[in-house]
Amino acid sequence: MIDILSQNLFSSMSYHGFELVFILGFLLLLAQQRLRYSRQIKKLIEDSPVSMMLVDSHTGRILISNPICAKQLGVRQIGKHYLLPGTLPASFLFELLDHFYINQGEAYRFDWPITANQSISVEIYGRQTQYQGKECWLFNVAPYQVNSNEINQQLESLSVIKSAFEHLSAPVFIKGPDGEKLFINRAFERFWGERLDEGMSDIKGIDKGRVSLRHWTVDLSGRSCLLETHQSLLLSPQGDLLGMLGMSHDVTDWHDMQRNLRDEMEKRRDTEVELAQRETILQNILDASPDSIGIFNQNKVYQACNQPFVKALGIAEVDELIGRRLEDVIPIENYRRLNESDEQVLSQGASLRYVDQVSQSNGEVIWYDVVKTPFRDPVSGTNGALVMARDVTERYLAERQLAQANLELERLSFIDSLTQIANRRRFDEQLELFWHIHLREQQPLTVMLCDIDYFKEFNDLNGHQAGDDALVEVAQAFKRVATRSSDCVARYGGEEFALILPNTSQVGAELIAERIHQQVMEIGLEHPNSKVGHRVTVSIGVVSLTPQSQHSCDVMIAMADSALYQAKANGRNQTCIHHTSSN
Repeated sequence: MIDILSQNLFSSMSYHGFELVFILGFLLLLAQQRLRYSRQIKKLIEDSPVSMMLVDSHTGRILISNPICAKQLGVRQIGKHYLLPGTLPASFLFELLDHFYINQGEAYRFDWPITANQSISVEIYGRQTQYQGKECWLFNVAPYQVNSNEINQQLESLSVIKSAFEHLSAPVFIKGPDGEKLFINRAFERFWGERLDEGMSDIKGIDKGRVSLRHWTVDLSGRSCLLETHQSLLLSPQGDLLGMLGMSHDVTDWHDMQRNLRDEMEKRRDTEVELAQRETILQNILDASPDSIGIFNQNKVYQACNQPFVKALGIAEVDELIGRRLEDVIPIENYRRLNESDEQVLSQGASLRYVDQVSQSNGEVIWYDVVKTPFRDPVSGTNGALVMARDVTERYLAERQLAQANLELERLSFIDSLTQIANRRRFDEQLELFWHIHLREQQPLTVMLCDIDYFKEFNDLNGHQAGDDALVEVAQAFKRVATRSSDCVARYGGEEFALILPNTSQVGAELIAERIHQQVMEIGLEHPNSKVGHRVTVSIGVVSLTPQSQHSCDVMIAMADSALYQAKANGRNQTCIHHTSSN
């Protein structure tokens, strides 16, 4: 505006002196206001307690950045210039500007990489302003805080696990990150009633991830119980704390049985009468215990057992086993499987614990928590073994369902929900892996970045649903070309896709790129608003190189991005190769 007024001033020499003075004063006032406004913006940024930076709208260059931005985000100042961390691509600021031009007022959530192995989740807010006569964007970068709604959504998505918990006989509870109750199953309500604080109290050391504790308490009827409680922290795939899971088991019977067995074995030292009394009590305990219990001597002859024990072995009655060896009453293949652990306990004199899987005659599969421990008969002086087995089928199935659910959640965290191909996270991990493999083997590695041409215009004409359908079809076209099991096809972001082609030179990469163009054309998606044709097309940036120890895989991304930018600048619907000395 100053330049226009100056031109008019000197081109019109008919003004009187007073008018010239007035115009010069007006121009001086404008310049002073512009300078004062620029200083205010600079002071606002430098004194801000949060990360702020001012970016030129046309060049994408950082004009001002404050110390908080340097400390939290790694923005460096070299001379009069400000540089982003090397972990970010050069095109990041342009992508950020594009986002706010399209989505004005909407925050931009981003995982800001501080180092190659560490990032923080942030929200970026931006607004347009003027600085020293330039159109600029003022960005405010704040750490992203996970809200309670997001936490609840992640927990509610675990419906299969919740259903499994409801059917468990063991008390289960889930607390939120602030200690609030999120879920308790029916078994928890039956055991604790209104005593939620006692039942959900934290065990010391839970902040380390997982902890267990045995403690005595009473149930609603006043019965004294020994509970074995396990507590685990629940974390999201990004490492955010979602809450805590607690599960308890009533091990009173198991504890009492072990205590009674120890007491009765000590009484055996006194007299033969006491020995007979102990054996009677022992048999009563065996008969009353729901767990499988058996005792055999050093010759593997069984001296005591209960009905659950022989039932687990497929034997009808206890008398069929007492006084006999196991190999005389069960099939030889079953005996060989059990005998190996029996021999280990007798020969080594050490306890052994394992989970055993038993198939019943009706096809039902049961899992047992088996403990085999050596003992010495104080009267006869002979050695033997005590076998205890607890039916843990219900707990085992619940744990397996939980493990399967966790595996499924992990798998989904690497898949793009729309196109069902790998997402950006999976692509980054695969590239890091292949980079080190090819660095060791000194084989060529290829990376492609592909962008759908004029995709915004396609969305504007056909709607976002048609745009989503187009993304799915283009993704399938890439998969039809990259068919090796080692190839990685990923949605890199928006309408941009990325490919990793292991053991592929530049010649092979050019063939793959040609096939991609052909496959995309064969889809036949009409695109009247395209400036390069009437159908959907793609631009491709390619880099093929043999990794060197002085570089990192981020170098390949930057090269491929540069090649993609050149392909667009050359007119789009084409492939541009980034040539390197290691091709």
